[in-house]
Amino acid sequence: MKALSTSMLVMFVICVVCSYAQNSVSDLLTKHAAALEPYLSENKNHYFRQEDNLDDDYLSLIRKDWGFGAKFKPNYAVADFNGDRITDFAILLSREGKEEWSPELSAEERVHDEHNPDYPLTLVVFNGQRGGKFRIAFTKDLMGPHAAFINVSTEKRKKILYYGIFETDSDTFMLAPAGKGYIVEFEKPR
Repeated sequence: MKALSTSMLVMFVICVVCSYAQNSVSDLLTKHAAALEPYLSENKNHYFRQEDNLDDDYLSLIRKDWGFGAKFKPNYAVADFNGDRITDFAILLSREGKEEWSPELSAEERVHDEHNPDYPLTLVVFNGQRGGKFRIAFTKDLMGPHAAFINVSTEKRKKILYYGIFETDSDTFMLAPAGKGYIVEFEKPR
């Protein structure tokens, strides 16, 4: 009986942890997964970027200590980005290609970690439409390390989608609505 209780507790903990993990398209909201699948089918060199590319301790630090929250998903953001009162979503995908190392690093300094090297990524933003459909409103190919992420600002009323790299302001940009799409804006230096 005690072994059964322990087994059930372990299964419960695993289910709770897995419910927040982002490991496949099926972990997205169903309507978002349905919108993403055709894009992935048409773009065979793109694939879902799992959050397990980050060390569990590092991801825990991001969620708990840095205030991103327990449900934060570094490659998936959901909000009304363009202010039309219809929910949109964005996803950071992996893309085929070669990793790139900073030219400042010597061969001996090249150690794989959360910040090195940079990998081919693509940011795709889907605008929500009436009737529950989505259309691609923005795509951008970029290079980023495992520590690259997308998130939504917590500004009052206005939700701003941004791309960043944990522990640095390097390469951070925001997306501002423009027409039926978005433009990249860089934060002005302080």
